[in-house]
Amino acid sequence: MFKKIADVWALTERMALVAVLLSMIGFAVLQIVLRNLFDSSLFWIDPLNRILVLWLAILGAMVATRERDHISIDVLRHYASGAGLALLVRLTSLFAALVCGLMAYHSARFVYFEMIDQMSTFSDLPAWPFELIMPIGFLVMMLRFAFAALAPKQVNPS
Repeated sequence: MFKKIADVWALTERMALVAVLLSMIGFAVLQIVLRNLFDSSLFWIDPLNRILVLWLAILGAMVATRERDHISIDVLRHYASGAGLALLVRLTSLFAALVCGLMAYHSARFVYFEMIDQMSTFSDLPAWPFELIMPIGFLVMMLRFAFAALAPKQVNPS
């Protein structure tokens, strides 16, 4: 059951990542064509693309965390082996989970205050729904790091 949910979530992440990237490219090309050929533009494309960059970054980080292909500083990893290496991986995963948890908490507070203050973005749309990717993404990454701390996969010393 858990495996099926994880597979559906992974597929959803990948589809969202592709959709955001293709949308960004499409809107940028449309804006270029409108400006160069028709001496016109749509005012909402540039702010929307800035929001899509945020979504692309968070979704990409979520996928990298799922694949355990994220950026890591592994200076000590080259000096540890066996049980020491496993402990090191658990501790670094726990630390990453803590950092992502803090980011999730504070980004949720940010989104909440944006909602309370009725901040808006292009076309007078409320900003907070577009910013929800931050607490959601950091929460997902926190859970993945926490699971990695509890049950790390086989560690390669390379």
